[in-house]
Amino acid sequence: MEIITPGNDFFKFIEDNINEDTSKLRLKFHNKNTTFNLPLALIQIECRKKCVHKLPSFLSNRLAIFPDVVASEQASHEAVANFHSILAQGNERILDMTAGLGIDSLAFAKNGCNVISCELNENKAACLDYNRKILNLNSLKVENTDSLVYLKETDNFFDMIFIDPARRGEGNSRVYNFKDCQPDIISNIDLLLSRAHSVMIKASPLLDITQTLKDIPHVKTIRAISVNGECKEILIEASDLKRPDCNNRILAEAIDLANDSSINCKFSYYIDSLKGSNKKHINNMMELYANKDNIVTGYYLYEPNATMMKLAPWEDLSLKFPSLKKFSDSTHLFVSDTLLPDFPGRKLIIKGIPDKKMLKNLKGSHLNVVSRNYPMSADELRKKLNLKEGSDDFLYAGKIKSSTILILATRI
Repeated sequence: MEIITPGNDFFKFIEDNINEDTSKLRLKFHNKNTTFNLPLALIQIECRKKCVHKLPSFLSNRLAIFPDVVASEQASHEAVANFHSILAQGNERILDMTAGLGIDSLAFAKNGCNVISCELNENKAACLDYNRKILNLNSLKVENTDSLVYLKETDNFFDMIFIDPARRGEGNSRVYNFKDCQPDIISNIDLLLSRAHSVMIKASPLLDITQTLKDIPHVKTIRAISVNGECKEILIEASDLKRPDCNNRILAEAIDLANDSSINCKFSYYIDSLKGSNKKHINNMMELYANKDNIVTGYYLYEPNATMMKLAPWEDLSLKFPSLKKFSDSTHLFVSDTLLPDFPGRKLIIKGIPDKKMLKNLKGSHLNVVSRNYPMSADELRKKLNLKEGSDDFLYAGKIKSSTILILATRI
């Protein structure tokens, strides 16, 4: 398992043609002899284009190599991988069961952990071994093997096991729940928990959390993680250690990261590990909901971010911010007479409720349109009203109870 180190002509070709169309380059150099591996060089150009925003640190090293395009597409965003490594602080020995390109393994190793990284695909394993060598990460060891076989045969015990199961089914179709992923976490969770103090599982943003709590024992944290507003993953942490929390509570967090892995926004609460929810007794549920009298010019409109939409902790949100009123059960917008700087999402000030004449006068205006539980999609409404995208001004379309409503608002 070793990759031949490319020469300078290989990397110079990539740098000279980084903005070129790889299909045209393939035709241009067809049947021409080159002093380097042309197909691999073309893969590098394509991958670097795809990952220019996702993997800036990795790409800053001109010698770094991608094994294939799929590995670049499936790799963790660097901001998320670095956040994983921050969560792993204090864990000296880590096993990455499904390395792929190895962005998480590299992040763990850079943060001072001793990492064993398993990758079944020989080409991917060879590339990761090459990349860790050029980065001088001697605390990272690559194993070209089936990680489940490795776990069953090794005497090693780890502080943490990290796993990002493959989410592709038959015919390369996307799958989301653990029972459909590879390796099979549900069937092997007892093995994983017997080989480590904790297990960190990276999952699709579309993961069914309620079902996961039934499938995975000893869950201690659930995090929905986004980067600059785009939800990237659900991160599950499980442990077979007895926790001091005797109330079977699971820490849940909705976290939005900046590109440097710093936290833009975080909302934390607890859920019941047995019920998969944290329903609270609120004396008057009607107090949580808005009516049209609450939509007043100068009041504040709130739209939860992507991670909040995934976790949907609406009662916990209302308990933390008592002045909030929700539009309806199915319209996840909120209004308040108070500015809430720590609200986990977009904050706007209401400019008014447009009537027919005002809507007609808006023709050609630059307005961002947002539709939440409204009979028309944002695109349909934008086309109907002949609006252009852009600016900090918004037109929100939703429902207050069962009545539709349009709201003009400006981002704060």
